[in-house]
Amino acid sequence: MAIVNMKKFKLFIFDGDREKLINKFQKFNYVHIEESDFNADFSEDDFSRPRSSEDLIEIDDKIKRSKDDIDLLLKFKEKESPIKAMKEGVEDITLEELTSRAIAFPFEKIDSEIKALVDEKDKNNSKIQNIESKIGELKPWENLLSSLKDLNSTNSVNIYTGTISTSYAVEFESEFIKNDLVYIERVSKDKNFYYYLIIVEKSVENEAKTLFSKFGFTPINVKADGKVRDKIEAYEREKELLFENNKNIEEELKTYLKYLEDFKFAYEYYRNEKIKIMSERKFLKTTQLNLIEGYVPSEKLDKFEDEVKKVCGDDYYLNAEDANRNSSKVPILLKNNSFVRPFELMTEMYSMPKYNEIDPTPFFAPFYFIFAGIMVGDFGYGLLVFLATLFALKTFKLTEKKRNFIKFFNYLSISTMIFGLVFGSFFGGIIELPSLIDTAEDSTLLIILSLILGGIHIFFALGIKAYMDIRDGKPKDALYDVGFWYMAVLGAIGFILSKVLPQVEPFGRVLLVIMVLGMIGIVATGGREEKTTAGKIGWGIYSLYGISSYLGDFVSYLRLMALVLSGSFLGLAINMIAGMLFGSNIIGKIFAIVIFVVFQLFNAFLSYLSAYVHTARLTYVEMFNKFYEGGGIPFKKMIENSDYFNID
Repeated sequence: MAIVNMKKFKLFIFDGDREKLINKFQKFNYVHIEESDFNADFSEDDFSRPRSSEDLIEIDDKIKRSKDDIDLLLKFKEKESPIKAMKEGVEDITLEELTSRAIAFPFEKIDSEIKALVDEKDKNNSKIQNIESKIGELKPWENLLSSLKDLNSTNSVNIYTGTISTSYAVEFESEFIKNDLVYIERVSKDKNFYYYLIIVEKSVENEAKTLFSKFGFTPINVKADGKVRDKIEAYEREKELLFENNKNIEEELKTYLKYLEDFKFAYEYYRNEKIKIMSERKFLKTTQLNLIEGYVPSEKLDKFEDEVKKVCGDDYYLNAEDANRNSSKVPILLKNNSFVRPFELMTEMYSMPKYNEIDPTPFFAPFYFIFAGIMVGDFGYGLLVFLATLFALKTFKLTEKKRNFIKFFNYLSISTMIFGLVFGSFFGGIIELPSLIDTAEDSTLLIILSLILGGIHIFFALGIKAYMDIRDGKPKDALYDVGFWYMAVLGAIGFILSKVLPQVEPFGRVLLVIMVLGMIGIVATGGREEKTTAGKIGWGIYSLYGISSYLGDFVSYLRLMALVLSGSFLGLAINMIAGMLFGSNIIGKIFAIVIFVVFQLFNAFLSYLSAYVHTARLTYVEMFNKFYEGGGIPFKKMIENSDYFNID
């Protein structure tokens, strides 16, 4: 249960062995390649990189194209039941099988055929949009019975088509109606405009234009040689032909569903090829030699060298040494038992530890288990999630990541059932169970329990800090940064309790002395890294001020009480409503069952969500800030985590 020890290696090989060796590395998987830098020993004049950025661009293009093809073909695939899909899971394949299937697939040919069909469909869609735009322009004029071309052939009149704002339309029409040498026809209207056909005898042309200007007449060129309605119908027929063409294209694209699995193989193959290219871009190369630097787990070093020998024989030079404990470049790989491993997702979500830290997972996992169980605190909710997650683990074929995620909630459900029995809660009290703590009556006890657990959590975290200091040969730091804080905080808590609890009263003065000594120690050592006396005292006093943050830390643990109370009271309210309805007629009974099932499930979801979030907050904020910094680099294996397969 720790951070895996690493060996840092430098490997010199002949350039001719590079391609075979990188394939071996990928199969071996547990190799983290580090970029070799140009330095005093190796200048850019002496070395180059084996792979260019063009190689990376090319492989990225293939990854994108294969993913696009997969997403396209999935749209045509019949939807299958999520339960069935999870039960069947993903296919287990070896890296060799993946490579052979991908190489045998004529990716470029099939991708080009699909792209040609997609491009044709896109062009059709563009034409359809253009036609719809033209139809939209003509729609207001479709009631014109005459051809504008025929009307414009008359030499004695001018023809105008255009719009007037709705607010001026009535007055505009009345002005033109007065003139016998003008014909005005309202063709259509919408919310904002009236659309007009106006025929003006040339002798009154100037008067008409004056009125156009006065009322804000906007001329519109109606783009139709014949009747507008005929033009619209022609456009509609053209659009239908394009739609029909697109349907035919889609039917042809469906025939490529047979290549869906091949594209998945290609996609995963190219992703893993990208890892090799990116790794090779970190090598340094001459015309004859390659320098490879990186890390392997200490326990796998012999196996690593065996893989090198299989390719290079005796023609290599390998130097491996223990990774620098204080280096920030050492990649982090965690190794935990089956109980702790699912909780690694919480560590990864926050930040991986640095190599000189400890893996916090086994230390916070028991607390997370307990706190989440308290916050949900209902045997029924725990049993429900336990059975669901157990069914998933036993029935579904899951990736390792999904299996650990489900295991995580399976463990939390066990804790929930335990504390459900402690609180005597089963779906909000639908069935009465004997309880050790009654959440409705023992709120004071819940407060005390929350604060005690919070104190244990905080002081345990400080204890880890002390252990790390002692491990690193800094026992004085353990005394200064942990011992004095233990004295100050525990002394303060004990002194306050001595004022209210008769059992503690005899120890009050001793506890006060312990508190004062701890505070003096904090002030004396809190600024020990400062160079001046004033700086040491100033930072020491500021460090002591940090004791106020402990009050906030302790208060934060009251969420344990608050969440179990909110969940239990909401469950109780749901049961009361369902109970009142169940006592009425048959319809009331049906509604009671629906309300009970739906809202109890919703309450269970909210309870687990709250427990997940708030326990994470207690871990990250109240615990981690006492000993944990994080910021480590995750170990990058040579095989990419697959979206579609379990690759061995």
